Parts: sequence; structure tokens; C-alpha cells
Amino acid sequence: MLQITKFEMHSGADRNTFGNAAYAVCKTAKSTSGVNDAKYYWVNPNLIAFIVDAEPGSWGSGAQPSSEAMKALFDLSDISTQVANETWMGAREGTDNFNLAK
Repeated sequence: MLQITKFEMHSGADRNTFGNAAYAVCKTAKSTSGVNDAKYYWVNPNLIAFIVDAEPGSWGSGAQPSSEAMKALFDLSDISTQVANETWMGAREGTDNFNLAK
């Protein structure tokens, strides 16, 4: 499963702080059990996108975040606003979810 989120920096926020906060989120995600990889990308000077590759329920919707993850996400949210949040899943996960919904 891929968790794709985008955060837009608040007007007047420090870009270096924004980048460091994004790095902290990725570092925390990578240390979380069930997370295979986490990266962030500068979409433009004021927008960062995260792509977290994780097992279902270990990151994003349905996950119980650690205190470190909550701190990293709150620090990021203090200087930016989440503008997109998508969960992409492969055929297996999609079929499993469909079968659970029956």
C-alpha cells in the first residue's frame, strides 16, 4: 500500500524548518514496523509530497501512530496544511478489502 500525502507550507513559514519537519516525518515512518520505505519530494518551493510504502494498518488510515510519529506530524502541521491524502493499494489489497466488505 502507498500512502501519498501533500503538505503546503504556510505563508511566512521558514522553508528550512519545513524541510526538516518533512525529514523528521520520513525518519519516523521508516522506523515504524510495517513501513517498507518513506520518502518526501519537493513538488514546488512551498509544497512537499510524501510517499510511504507500508503494510496495511501500519501507517496512515487505520494505524495507531507512535508518540514519535504524532510529534513529527504535529510539528509539520504547525507550519503547513495537508492538501492531499490518498491511499493506493495493489490488486491483492483491493481484492482483500472488497472481500471483507461482502
